[in-house]
Amino acid sequence: MCTRSALPQILQVFAAKDPEEMAARSGAVFQEGEFILKYCNFPLRISYPGGEVDWCQTEHDTKLLAITHEERVVILKYLSTAVGLPSRGQWVSFHELKGGPLHWKPFSREALEPLANSYHHRRELFLDLGLKHGGIPFEQGDAGLVIPVLPRLDLAFVLWKGGEEFAPRSTILFDTVAEAYFPTAVLYILGIQTVIRVWFPGDTRFD
Repeated sequence: MCTRSALPQILQVFAAKDPEEMAARSGAVFQEGEFILKYCNFPLRISYPGGEVDWCQTEHDTKLLAITHEERVVILKYLSTAVGLPSRGQWVSFHELKGGPLHWKPFSREALEPLANSYHHRRELFLDLGLKHGGIPFEQGDAGLVIPVLPRLDLAFVLWKGGEEFAPRSTILFDTVAEAYFPTAVLYILGIQTVIRVWFPGDTRFD
């Protein structure tokens, strides 16, 4: 997982890479010593070679809280190791990822259950918050969105409201290109952090 000890290592890799090559492979723009990269529909600036990450501007319709340590690690890893492949529009669940079953219970507890429990009866709010983060409608479940979390890595979020026979539930689907960009341990963090970023801003469960 993305522990505190991961940051020094990824910073070393990041600083050693050619910035123009990283920009080309990741879909970022490199100019004047920094990358501009969209994350959940809002542009970030990432300094090079220092690897500091912050939003490009402070005034948004959506209040943007500071980038977390885990998000910083994932973003720097994305820039450092991006392979340049586009999203495929084909989907797999977390359970279908390599090693996904081993982490399924905590992933469900940290991401899927909170999303279902908090938004199964608030479909419009679920969609509204997702749309503000670049989501486009996804025809699955009772409500679904595809969010361009990173320029070449989309995640789909699906909600079922449940009923008399079925409890509310949700799922996160990963574009099949995801495993070319990240190992499952990083996709675990990315999925959870995206749920927090879009639907639970201010959640401090990783602090």
